[in-house]
Amino acid sequence: MAALRSIYPNVPLPEGLEEFLWNHMIVEAFCKKKRVLEREGEVPKNAYYVLNGKVTVEGFADGLPYTECIYRENTIVALNAFLKQEKSLHTITATAGTLVWSISNETMLEMYQKWPEMKALALQAALNYMELKRAQRSSLLALPEEERAAEFYKAFKGLLPARQSPIRDAEIAGYLAMPLRALRYWRKRLA
Repeated sequence: MAALRSIYPNVPLPEGLEEFLWNHMIVEAFCKKKRVLEREGEVPKNAYYVLNGKVTVEGFADGLPYTECIYRENTIVALNAFLKQEKSLHTITATAGTLVWSISNETMLEMYQKWPEMKALALQAALNYMELKRAQRSSLLALPEEERAAEFYKAFKGLLPARQSPIRDAEIAGYLAMPLRALRYWRKRLA
């Protein structure tokens, strides 16, 4: 609810919304292993709230995959394709050790019927998170490689030591737009 309230702090949420969400959101099984939640080329079935762990959103550039966004605890993962019910250009993956709640498109439609103003709020929430994630990545990409790696590991605590990271080195290197060997070199220097 705090995530929804933060979108328009001066506008109260509809009466009964919190109870509705508690009754309709599904606690996904704790992901012991990495698990694809939504696939590129398919219409997303759910939006997600990350309770703990990390969720990655993989995009494609020139046909090659790269990690476009990394979501942490207490964030909403609702891509535009979910809200518009279009085929997605992204794959959403929960890393090992992640727990998410999901809400289906059918539930969202029911919510919109009950509270029409929630449609604009849901769209704004998705846009805000995607914009925030794009800005976060862009600010990292503007830095020299050494600073980029250092700032990444400051921002995404829990990904060191690398052996215990739920996100593979190749995915992190793709997110940081640097060669894998450069990521490993700069990461060693952080220790």
